[in-house]
Amino acid sequence: MNADKKKLPPIGARIVKSALGAAICMIISFLRELLPIGGGIPFYSVLAVLWCMQPYTTTTLTMAKQRTIGTFVGAAYGLVFLRFFQQFPWVGKHVVYLCACAMLIAILYTTVLLNKRNASYFSCVVFLTIAINHSFDTNPYLFVFNRVLDTLVGIGVGVGLNVIHMPIKKGDSTLYVSGIDSVLVSSRETMIPYNKVELNRLIARGAHFTVSTIRTPASMLDLLSGIDLKLPVIAMDGAVLYDIKENRYLDTVPLSRETAQIAEHIIDEEGAHTFVNALYDNTLHIYYGVFCNDAERDMFEKLRRSPYRNYTKKCCRTEQEQVLYLMVLAPDAQIQRICRRLQAELGGRIRITTAPAAEYPGYTYLKLYDPAARKANMIEILRQRTGVKRVVTVGSIPGAYDIFVSDDGGNAAVKAIKKMYRTGGFCTKSQRREAVIAKKN
Repeated sequence: MNADKKKLPPIGARIVKSALGAAICMIISFLRELLPIGGGIPFYSVLAVLWCMQPYTTTTLTMAKQRTIGTFVGAAYGLVFLRFFQQFPWVGKHVVYLCACAMLIAILYTTVLLNKRNASYFSCVVFLTIAINHSFDTNPYLFVFNRVLDTLVGIGVGVGLNVIHMPIKKGDSTLYVSGIDSVLVSSRETMIPYNKVELNRLIARGAHFTVSTIRTPASMLDLLSGIDLKLPVIAMDGAVLYDIKENRYLDTVPLSRETAQIAEHIIDEEGAHTFVNALYDNTLHIYYGVFCNDAERDMFEKLRRSPYRNYTKKCCRTEQEQVLYLMVLAPDAQIQRICRRLQAELGGRIRITTAPAAEYPGYTYLKLYDPAARKANMIEILRQRTGVKRVVTVGSIPGAYDIFVSDDGGNAAVKAIKKMYRTGGFCTKSQRREAVIAKKN
């Protein structure tokens, strides 16, 4: 089977709610037929439901407000229009239609005066429905009334389905920490809409959610675009705690100046180039010198265009900087030699991580941190800041997280967090079983 074959997306709650809302409108229409005013036209109710069925409660209420204002403005002008032409029954439909078009100027200008420009479309739709389709009815006023009522029914159903939620046992005393790569984001660095929508809903309801990653805040921001994170994020493999909203570093675990200088000297002697990620005046600078290979030169040219990255020549370094980590991109054999020397001469004063450079075959990334710069340590700092009792971690490395997921950025991680939040912040039996199996493996 082709590994790149796209999976069919699941049927989401919004789709189900839309169909349910349409059915409810039909039932209400059937019941209204028992009243003297008639059953109306459910088509207009269903349109209003579909329009109000938005991913978030705030947008649902905004759309409902727009639709309501637009309906009343359009209905008011429709009544005036009908009343006027009832005085001239001999006027042909072509004149009526042309006058309706001219009337749109007054309707659009009214929405401008009311500062409700977003409702202008609905105002025009309602007016044209009345003016064109029912100008020659024997009782057009009843249609106007039913037209407004149809829309209000649809708005009420749509808002009700989106705003009203079943009471759940929330896990507000739990901090949920998720990885990014292959967890929320696929190997192609894309995030499915489901993850964004559901995470925003959880955060809006009070879930303490954040992410932890080896990435810098700069590379993280693009991937997490559209997610309204409230809590600080853990970046650089635990070296920093970063507040996205305030654009500032809350906690850092830098390398000592002496250790960083020795490490840079060793790397230089091995004929490699070092990217120095350092914090100065609450701004992350990536200091660079003379490149030693085409891979790092290509990487630099690709990343330097980002508005979130500050590449600076090493000649501009200051003594007040905090070196958060060193990074080297070099051939595999050269990285192995560098690692051996660093371990031999610095030992427990550093923590080294290496990873193959997938985009540059035959090359490896090396990153060097302070030993205390670990995700677990920074998670504990964040837990104390938030005052929560428990922490649940979600990731794609077997045995390294409370919940293990392996769907390469599908919806497994977000679904697991949703289940935990609804059960008070505790793992379900199946989740605990999967975590145990992952740890054994």
